[in-house]
Amino acid sequence: MSNFEDSTKRNRIYLTVPYSLLEKVDFHLEKKLEDGESRETANRSAFVLEMFKLGLRVYENKINKDASEKTLDQKLELIAKNVIINGFITEAIFAIQKETVDTEKVIKNEQFLDPEWIRAVEERVAGKLKEYFK
Repeated sequence: MSNFEDSTKRNRIYLTVPYSLLEKVDFHLEKKLEDGESRETANRSAFVLEMFKLGLRVYENKINKDASEKTLDQKLELIAKNVIINGFITEAIFAIQKETVDTEKVIKNEQFLDPEWIRAVEERVAGKLKEYFK
């Protein structure tokens, strides 16, 4: 046996495909043929090989993905959780103030927060957003 024949035989894989998947493959092949592709490029073997390559890329990306990287769902869950918590805290603060603040002692238009503290909070928030939305 020649070296070429030996290398081509080692690359062969026989795959048994369930009829349910074969029906889907045939459906997509019919669409390709309707779009004008020839039988040389629109056949079961070519289509299954194309899907195998695509699936392999998806699988490799899944493996290579950084374990610490968060998914979009996790990022959105964190944002929603923080919005809800902040809403509850804000409601609680205003409810407490409404019950306890003596309106005669309130100083109007007074800034109680240090401007540096506000900038520090904004920087921390911007850092967190940058971390989650690279």
